[in-house]
Amino acid sequence: MKKSIVWVLICLLLLFVLGCGAKQEEQKEEPVSPLLWKVTDGDGHTMYLFGTIHVGDERSNAVLEKLSPVLESCDALAVEFDVVAYENDLAAAAQDMLRFMLTDGTTIEDHMPAELYERAYTLLDEAGLYPGMMKYYNLQMWAQLVETAAITTHSDLDAEHAMDSLLINCAYEKKIPVWDVESASYQMELLNSLSDEACLLQIQTTLDSLGAYRVSLNIMYRLWLSGDRDAFWKLVAAETDGTIDDPAAADMADFNAVLIDERNLAMAEKAKEFMETGKTVFFAVGAAHMANETGIVALLTAAGYTVEEINVTP
Repeated sequence: MKKSIVWVLICLLLLFVLGCGAKQEEQKEEPVSPLLWKVTDGDGHTMYLFGTIHVGDERSNAVLEKLSPVLESCDALAVEFDVVAYENDLAAAAQDMLRFMLTDGTTIEDHMPAELYERAYTLLDEAGLYPGMMKYYNLQMWAQLVETAAITTHSDLDAEHAMDSLLINCAYEKKIPVWDVESASYQMELLNSLSDEACLLQIQTTLDSLGAYRVSLNIMYRLWLSGDRDAFWKLVAAETDGTIDDPAAADMADFNAVLIDERNLAMAEKAKEFMETGKTVFFAVGAAHMANETGIVALLTAAGYTVEEINVTP
């Protein structure tokens, strides 16, 4: 029970920014060249920036192998939040989940068209994500559960190979402190702020796109592994952009602006705070937060820091 609850929570909290990736049906030996940046301020303080992806396969271990020497040279690892500690704190997780409960005597069937509910239920049941209590959770929870179920049933990646967890476990092993950039509760609150109309659109879109999951998510994961910055950032931009042709889509666009752009600003400010400590920090958050002109790399560059891409390939 503990593992299933925590796994759902991790997917709920983390698989949102990038939508995740998918295992290759045929694993190939491909070059692994993670994107890494070194940030330097006017006093010579340094920080490393790395964009994570929140699921993976065995190839993520090769990324960790290349990054480990850099991480071991740092005084702290900064992540969105410490998912390893969170998965061992079931009381906190349960408290966070309460905000998604329906409290007006209704069930999810009262908030979703019957045909859409049947499709969503079938997918969750196939993924093993439909315990009886799920009918008492709101649309915001269901939107994320459907996304999680789609990944579970239509890709081969898993949260056990998430780069965030690999880095955190490595830091624990090396006795490197782990610092939070945000918190699990903050991310829960953010996810719960999506409008009902946008949630229904997200559920519909996910269910209608199941056939394309494996191909599109494999492409994203392979680009991330390869360190092809321009191609990966272009893909991130395509994933977050969309045509606003109805109120629900407009709500989703506004939500994405908060989910990515506004959080980028807050994360960049947190990076500056860490720089001011004088400690060398390995700053690892979702790769979408590094990308393009609104990302952390561009924000720190604009703030006057020297930001240079570095090659960690032997």
